[in-house]
Amino acid sequence: MGLREGFRELWDDMFSYRTLKVVKISDKRLAYVHKSLMALILVYAGVSMIGGHTYMLLETPGMYISTDVSDTKRMLDFNQAASTYCNKTITDYAGDPPFMDSFHDNICKNFSTSEIVSVSANSIFVGTHVKETNFQRECNTSTDLCSTLPQYDTSKNYFATNPENVTFQFKTTLDTSWFTSAPSLIYIKDNQTNTILTVDSESAVVSERYPSFSVDELLELAGVKLDDRNELVVRTDSFVPPFPLYRLTGIRLSIDWTFSNFRPMSSLQPFDYRILADVSVSSSSKGYLVNTVETVHFSGEPDDVTSSGTILEFRGVEIEFRSNGLLGKADFYTTMMALMSCFIMVSVATTVVDIIGAFIYDSFKNDKIEDDGERQHLEHMILNLETVGVPFNHDDLQVLPNVSIKEFLQLLQRDIVKLNSLALHISRDLTEAGFNRHASSKKSFSDAGTNKQVRYKCYLIGPDKSEIYLTGGPQTIGRGNGNCISKRISHKQLSILANTYNGTAILRGLHTKNMSGIAISGGAWQPISGNDEVELEDGDMIALLLDEKNQETSVEGVFVYRSESLVGKKAKSGWLDWVL
Repeated sequence: MGLREGFRELWDDMFSYRTLKVVKISDKRLAYVHKSLMALILVYAGVSMIGGHTYMLLETPGMYISTDVSDTKRMLDFNQAASTYCNKTITDYAGDPPFMDSFHDNICKNFSTSEIVSVSANSIFVGTHVKETNFQRECNTSTDLCSTLPQYDTSKNYFATNPENVTFQFKTTLDTSWFTSAPSLIYIKDNQTNTILTVDSESAVVSERYPSFSVDELLELAGVKLDDRNELVVRTDSFVPPFPLYRLTGIRLSIDWTFSNFRPMSSLQPFDYRILADVSVSSSSKGYLVNTVETVHFSGEPDDVTSSGTILEFRGVEIEFRSNGLLGKADFYTTMMALMSCFIMVSVATTVVDIIGAFIYDSFKNDKIEDDGERQHLEHMILNLETVGVPFNHDDLQVLPNVSIKEFLQLLQRDIVKLNSLALHISRDLTEAGFNRHASSKKSFSDAGTNKQVRYKCYLIGPDKSEIYLTGGPQTIGRGNGNCISKRISHKQLSILANTYNGTAILRGLHTKNMSGIAISGGAWQPISGNDEVELEDGDMIALLLDEKNQETSVEGVFVYRSESLVGKKAKSGWLDWVL
């Protein structure tokens, strides 16, 4: 294929339209493969739609947690003077100057639960270490604005006693665009994603309807303890181990709540829409200090309360809640989209079988892909079979290149007419020369009887029934004769020469823009063009204008040639005169 042919094919493809065609192929192998693939795809689509819940409208829920704080367990063993973290020789931290301060002489101190615990909608803080700094400042007069900077005493470091036994109970509320609810079952998982506890919100025991954890239990779920050492990032070479405890640096915990109201396919419960929650705890502050929570307590005189006070810097366990997962409900629009996806998947079976059929059958591609022109040709052949009995028209059968059988027959008829006229001329010439004995005897007899007088009355009958008499000399006919007024007809369309002796006439075609026609002896109309000659006899017809279009012939300006013998009439009138 050349470059020009390639561009032509691309051009044809660009301005052509392709559509699907259904081809029925009677082959059991292809039928089995197609039906099996369709069955498998339908099963897969149904399972994925029901088991995968693709018919549901999904949304990430909003979460609100109400936290109840209990220090009952903490107060049972509040004074732990013998605890490990109360030994300052173990808990002292030299720091990493100048980037991190040191913490020395860390001793235990009893703080109330309300001092070390703060609760918000999405987070909890439990203080484990307190840095206490006293300050004072003096002003000249009570009326002047005090601009003196405070004087800070040496800071003291304390560990809050038994904070890990503070207990929290979480009451979770979910919110979506279509409902507000709470989880039915809550699965508590450890750091290895193993379920260690299941909480049922419909339990008969009210206290067991919500999950409850102490700080120590939450740390255990995250796989860490307050007395583990936090390996901080060291920035200088002068660092002196050991590393500080998490109790001193603080630790950040994330409680992830993953909600769902549809079951995985493996559970075989596709229509169980109860809300489930998976709860897991993770730590995310290894190597760093947790930000402090500062409070200031003023203790100055009534006339200047801010003249002295205490700054408390708390570090401890920061707990934040995060909501994950999806909740869904059956939705019409989503279901329709899932069904459309199933229908598209079913069409894959046809595509696969088409590929297989192309390898098995050589003619599969021709049966599958059809041009519009080929279909029109087939319909044309079927129409010809139903009408004329053969699958082609006369114009479709070619005797010579680009010459149909109809055109060939027309050419043959013209040649026959020309040869007939030529034979008549030759016969007349031979007769006049005396070589044709039979015609010579007839001619001599006729000449003797009539003495070459007019024996025939020759004339033309026009379309308006008018008569044009032919005198024996050449005459032209055209527009204006017989009331023919079409401008397509020339004033000199044809030339006719009548022979009043034998009743024939010679019709000659003239060079005009349009073609004339002739019908001899009641036959079909034949065209006559310039320089063509045809001999006319009584009853032949002439058409000044002949049109051939789409296998139909139309004529205009039809004249009938008539010749009447005058010999019988003259003989009868002479006999009557003799009798009388």
